[in-house]
Amino acid sequence: MNRHSTSRRIFLRGLGALVGLPFLESLHAATAAAKPPLRFGWIFFPNGMVRDSWTPQGEGRDFQFNQTNAPLAPVRDHVTLIGNLAHDKARQNGDTGGDHARNGATYLTAVQVKKTGGKDIHAGISIDQVIAKQLGQPTRLPSLELGTEPSRKEGRCDSGYSCIYMSNISWRSATQPSGIEINPRRAFDRLFGASGSEGERLRARSAARQSVLDFVADDAKRLQRQVSGSDRRKLDEYFESVRAVEKQIDQMASLPPIEVPGTSRPEADPADTVKRIRLMYDLMALAYQTDATRVITFMTANAQTNRVYDHLGITSGHHQLTHSTGQDAEIQKIDRFMTEEFARFVGKLQSIPEGDGTLLDNCLITFGSAMGDGRKHDHGDLPCVVAGHAGGALTGGRYLRMKDETPMANLFVTTAQLAGTKLDRFGDSTGALTLG
Repeated sequence: MNRHSTSRRIFLRGLGALVGLPFLESLHAATAAAKPPLRFGWIFFPNGMVRDSWTPQGEGRDFQFNQTNAPLAPVRDHVTLIGNLAHDKARQNGDTGGDHARNGATYLTAVQVKKTGGKDIHAGISIDQVIAKQLGQPTRLPSLELGTEPSRKEGRCDSGYSCIYMSNISWRSATQPSGIEINPRRAFDRLFGASGSEGERLRARSAARQSVLDFVADDAKRLQRQVSGSDRRKLDEYFESVRAVEKQIDQMASLPPIEVPGTSRPEADPADTVKRIRLMYDLMALAYQTDATRVITFMTANAQTNRVYDHLGITSGHHQLTHSTGQDAEIQKIDRFMTEEFARFVGKLQSIPEGDGTLLDNCLITFGSAMGDGRKHDHGDLPCVVAGHAGGALTGGRYLRMKDETPMANLFVTTAQLAGTKLDRFGDSTGALTLG
């Protein structure tokens, strides 16, 4: 075993594999600061939501879910809904068009991005990268950026805006997007793989469909003898979850490509949408559980996706629907699906024991967008949910309706402060939100 002196993380090493372990009380009992780390995440959904079906009734703890956010009811005590947040810099502000491009690029940067279709892109560092600089040093990956649809690195995509703006919510600097990983297998190997000659052997394992756990079996057996009975059960559950994700990835990799006729469908296979999104969420949970990274962003789709959600009985593309009259019911089905999958993810985090509570207790995950109602292309009263308790800083179970036009960047300032930074301004923020 290898104990990391900075983060007190414990790893199992084996032929080409490095597997981080969940927080184990019996191995940290002698450490005074044996407190699970905080993890942060941002989930982006495109094209806004039908506001009439999203806005809850009532406020505070007496609120009632609406049709779209009703799937969050089982995890009510672990989520905080926030109303009246706005992204002013996603608006035109003297420009024309481009609301979808600005929706993606402004979401976590809170800046007015430069309108260009060339290489002179300019946005700003995103809040996830600010926090990654604070929390990322002890972990295997400072941050992880996930998506589900291919990105275009060149060309114009939305009223003269670079396509890069459409598929990146994470920015390492004003001119350097972080990029996204849309392949579950590659994301998994980044979490559990290795480099050099060991990496080659790990890739050979992948080709032979061997489990990464097979390479650390001896180390795992030694560890099992050192921990308590409850930690042994936790390890068994964790190893089972690793194998389950591996199995799903292997199954996806073995499927032949599906030919989709016509040009209205996205490049990603729409029949695989549910499985791909769920698998990315499961990888996020594994990454948090093993402390492989503490900062993750996930684009459920690109900012102007025209994905066809045919598993919902819908035959038109998502973006197309927002520009058609009388399609509110179809759009709302997509909105609810996005919320259902997020609620499933929150429930999964809540089901994983950690320390004296659960993994969710030590997370702060934001689910939202920089576009309000996609039919209107507006950027005020944004749909926003914060899940988790950030180590006890948030109570959950409330709907907080802020003053009109409260910058979403205020939420980012609060998030960064909970992460331990001294940030007091970010983007167009005017202060910090009180969420406790």
